Amino acid sequence: MKVFDLLQLQEPSLKPENCKIHFARYNQHEHPLDVFIEGQFDGWQSWQGSRNFKREFVLSFVQAGTTTSWLFVGLFRVKGCVLEKKPKQHFMYDLERVQSCEEFVGRLYATSPYTQRNSYLLGETLAPGLVVSHILPRRLSIADFPGYKLVDVPKGQLDIIVRDNIPTWRTALSNVKGIYLISDRKTHKLYVGKADGVEGIWGRWCVYAKNGHGGNVALREELGIDSLKRQADLRFSLLEIADIHSTKEEILAREEHWKTVLMTRNNGYNRN
Repeated sequence: MKVFDLLQLQEPSLKPENCKIHFARYNQHEHPLDVFIEGQFDGWQSWQGSRNFKREFVLSFVQAGTTTSWLFVGLFRVKGCVLEKKPKQHFMYDLERVQSCEEFVGRLYATSPYTQRNSYLLGETLAPGLVVSHILPRRLSIADFPGYKLVDVPKGQLDIIVRDNIPTWRTALSNVKGIYLISDRKTHKLYVGKADGVEGIWGRWCVYAKNGHGGNVALREELGIDSLKRQADLRFSLLEIADIHSTKEEILAREEHWKTVLMTRNNGYNRN
């Protein structure tokens, strides 16, 4: 089934000819899928460097895994557009979600043969090949704990995991101590940290969710006055896990090992 055929059942006024399609891709700074899961997509999309949405509707997708797979994240009605000149010239769009199509947001996956780089396309250009792939039973959200070897979570999602106290994450991370890695997508610098408290890695990462820097002096200085914005550049992963009964001395030795291996004292955020 074609995407337009399905959505027109919900919103008859939608037509390819009155719609722009936004294929949101990684922009070398943010992954749109992460932005959506973190609940920030609407504001993120409203900021545009050019007049990209010169039609009544915007049909928005984020890239999902491959160059031809897209997750539907909303149909928007264009209510207005304002030119702003600070901090640099851009356009702020007033985009209103079309409620009749909300039931498919975060659930509908589509495929398209279109693989070029232009992200803002006329509806009639893509409509013939934009096909429903599958529809999830529930809206996509933070996934259950993926396993220690696969943890790589952006700060925004870590905040949600801690805020919602997601059981699989809390159980897994509170039952181990270990060594974690924070990577900064803006500076490409790394920070090696240790979790040796009674609540394991969970307890340590809860501190980062609260203040963004975990008490690390170099991170605090780097984030500076734009801390909330800069925190979005941080990702958290695990280098090594250890038994919850491991001693502080054992964990410290492993932290020293990873600092040396990754050279984070000279090229990263570790100060000692």
